[in-house]
Amino acid sequence: MLTNRPLRFLLAGLTAAALAAAALSAATAQDSRKPPKVRSIPFVSITKSDGTTRYYETNAIPLLINKACFGWRTWLGGPDRTVSLVEILQTSQPAKDVIAGPETEVSPDKTRATTRMRERVVDGYMMRSWCIIEGDPPGTYSYYITIDGEPRGEFVFCAIEMKEQDENVDPTELSCPNKFQSVQRAPFRVTPRG
Repeated sequence: MLTNRPLRFLLAGLTAAALAAAALSAATAQDSRKPPKVRSIPFVSITKSDGTTRYYETNAIPLLINKACFGWRTWLGGPDRTVSLVEILQTSQPAKDVIAGPETEVSPDKTRATTRMRERVVDGYMMRSWCIIEGDPPGTYSYYITIDGEPRGEFVFCAIEMKEQDENVDPTELSCPNKFQSVQRAPFRVTPRG
């Protein structure tokens, strides 16, 4: 699992994140006469050797080393702002390595990465992703999202081994038992007792 790469990868990652936001916004744009779709989605991106990146709305992650990334986009609504995010990424098997910044705490067995940070909400949406590196295991990957102290989402992915490392694979055609089982949780509210 990868959040921070050397500078050249970091710049590519920032560009990819900007492109992801644009591509996902374009993919969910609606006719101006209809209300916009407000939903949370899992996504996978694949960056090819020629530098082009394609985004897919899917839970199936092809384990394409240094080519595939996976993440989530969630609808929060409201004005542009900064919120407090806690993102827990849990894998069913240990990763060989986890490369993360100081805002991320990795469990000793390398199956859980907990990120605590301030993050921007833009046009009502927020998104994050991790990228595949060598040694990332196949199996179930789950994101648990808390925003401003309230549980806000859970996304369940399948990481699928790709022996051929074919960058032209379409992740929407991969078999994943967790496909589209992601949910958006309503904000947790404490009900006062009378």
